[in-house]
Amino acid sequence: MTLIKDLNPFNPGSGGSPPYLAGRENEQGRLMKILAEMSAGRSPGADMVMYGPRGMGKTVLLNWLEIEAKKASTKDNPIRTSWTTPNKLTSPTDLWSYLLSQDWKKRLKPDELTAGLGALSATWESKGAANQVLENTLVNECKKSPLVFLMDEAHTMDAGLCNGLLNLSQEIRREAPFLLVLAGTPGLRHFLSTVNASFVERSNKIGIGRLDAQATADAIVKPLNEHGIEIDDNTLAPVVEDSQHYPYFIQLWGESLWDLAKEKELQKLTSHEVTAAKTRVESVRLGFYSSRRRRLKDDGLLKVAADCAAIFQDQSRFKEVDLEKAIKDALPDNQSDERYESQVLRDLARHEFIWNPPDTDLYEAGIPSLMRYVLDKQREHIQN
Repeated sequence: MTLIKDLNPFNPGSGGSPPYLAGRENEQGRLMKILAEMSAGRSPGADMVMYGPRGMGKTVLLNWLEIEAKKASTKDNPIRTSWTTPNKLTSPTDLWSYLLSQDWKKRLKPDELTAGLGALSATWESKGAANQVLENTLVNECKKSPLVFLMDEAHTMDAGLCNGLLNLSQEIRREAPFLLVLAGTPGLRHFLSTVNASFVERSNKIGIGRLDAQATADAIVKPLNEHGIEIDDNTLAPVVEDSQHYPYFIQLWGESLWDLAKEKELQKLTSHEVTAAKTRVESVRLGFYSSRRRRLKDDGLLKVAADCAAIFQDQSRFKEVDLEKAIKDALPDNQSDERYESQVLRDLARHEFIWNPPDTDLYEAGIPSLMRYVLDKQREHIQN
């Protein structure tokens, strides 16, 4: 029988919580402040928008927030959480089923519930009578039990759904504690700019990027130490560097090092195990790179992505105007115009090849090592 203590604690690629959540203290602090306000019966001033490239730990942070919301609940002011993704919402009825608690649906008279859910308009933005009844019900519910509504993969939302949800959030927050949290890839930022809800610009934005070196080291070392496995700083240094401080790769490294330690029954890892672990990590990472490159190719973005990657070799961040110049140089003359260059820039962000963190006008690589891979493959293609 396999004991829990024998199971690998690292969790790459699943969206589950890592064994140690490192380097998110600032983000956690901001969210905890909002939870404190809600537990005191106050409504947040704005929605929360959380975005960053895949594998950075957005879903992990949502999981953490859900747990902390339950901890922040009190007997007099219990905080309820509800979690979904756009693919589970095919109609307004689906949305309301996540917003309204089972207790409140039971309290509604049968004819009220039937009228409310059955008469909902197919248009998400509808302010019809049925929607108003449910909105009033939700306001009353949130006054008694604040609600944190978590939407992962929000960049894939239907535009009408997004508009309706944002307007609903604004209406509820005027009267009761309600927090809407939208999490998604860098494309979420542009998607929200296209939605007809100007107040979204005032939302609280959290960019989920790569960790720093110390947090990367902690994310690997602390779980290993808890399982009786040691690794000194010199042995760890190339692991931290190779991970690119990218949470998904950090978990891959931790998983491989832990497996090797258990296979060899080691209490201390050496450079020999690091070399062996790197072979395992690179095998998984190659498939990851290949898949990302294929998506760029399918969308006709491979050459322009490689050209952008080339300029990132000498500098880690660029202004939008510099990236648009690189895109212009990469495009045929008959395709190059300002609007098209901006669209290509957004497409590269949608693919998470580049992204623009909040509170800055600078773009950076989603994953630097992916850029190098795309650039190297493009150079090989040209040579052949």
